[in-house]
Amino acid sequence: MPSTEREVAGNAAQSGLRGVRVLLVEDSWQVADALSLLLEKTGMIVSGPVATVKEAQGLVAEHNPKLAIVDVNLKGEMAYALMDWLHERGIQVLVISGYADLPESLGTFATILHKPFTAAALLTTLRRMSQRQSNR
Repeated sequence: MPSTEREVAGNAAQSGLRGVRVLLVEDSWQVADALSLLLEKTGMIVSGPVATVKEAQGLVAEHNPKLAIVDVNLKGEMAYALMDWLHERGIQVLVISGYADLPESLGTFATILHKPFTAAALLTTLRRMSQRQSNR
């Protein structure tokens, strides 16, 4: 198991995440910055981070992401409608949340990762999602 963030990112880059377009929707700048840096280290093409539904929708039209990482609560606005909107456009959604109870319907089309999570857990999840996208 990789022991450093650099090793985790390096292993992820070799495992199929390089060049994958990902939308990052997170309202906490500290979390958004850390996630963005990690994703870029893997070679992913990061759109964002953005902190609102409107900004996210604008980036989708502009950058055509294959995956989206979306925090459930964006400055007090629940992002469920955004998640549905992304799913309708064929974008796989990774929901990140500190909430223990999320609507059951999310599990029918989204992958859920509860905060706090490790870099390895995030990248493993994204790799699996990317492989599913490739198999479509």
